[in-house]
Amino acid sequence: MSVKRFHALRHGQAIHNVQREWPERDPPLTEQGLAEAASVHMTFIPDLIICSPMTRTIQTLYAILSQLKDLPIQSNSDNDRVHVEIWPELRETHDHATCNLGRPRAELEAAYPSLDFSRCHELWDYPGHTDERALQRAEVILQELKARPESNVLIISHRGILQYLVGGDVFRNCGKERLPYIKSIVLLKIVPQSFRT
Repeated sequence: MSVKRFHALRHGQAIHNVQREWPERDPPLTEQGLAEAASVHMTFIPDLIICSPMTRTIQTLYAILSQLKDLPIQSNSDNDRVHVEIWPELRETHDHATCNLGRPRAELEAAYPSLDFSRCHELWDYPGHTDERALQRAEVILQELKARPESNVLIISHRGILQYLVGGDVFRNCGKERLPYIKSIVLLKIVPQSFRT
């Protein structure tokens, strides 16, 4: 039986983590958040990196990629040693806050032309958050990862959806957790719960 390892990483500190009433969509990392992201020590080479389409997670992604800079990395080729994909399913859960709303796909493509946003909607028009929808997203993510051939996956996302993925564990900024996952046997218990972000 092949073992799959999912490494879950929450983005670094973003402006809305410091200024709680941040009034704008898709806030970037703070200077501290950039430093946190740069200080994540990679102890493995992922076969696949999946990332939320939010600026703060993409900035965290680029900090990780800088550590892996000597490896061939692209977002749109199946032949890369490290493959990067943007998954809108990894967006934050509590979208009632403006800071958790993303930007239109065209803006993201212009800001990050080397990344593939084809999975994302043209507009940020995803259904609103409910526990049931977040749980369904978590299940979709895990099922897709289970079906893929990659065995060492880095997930860069947000506290809310990561809590659904791992059954309620709390993620600190740039807190990395390793999740053992064995093919055909789900070791993660996913329970719908309300979480505060």
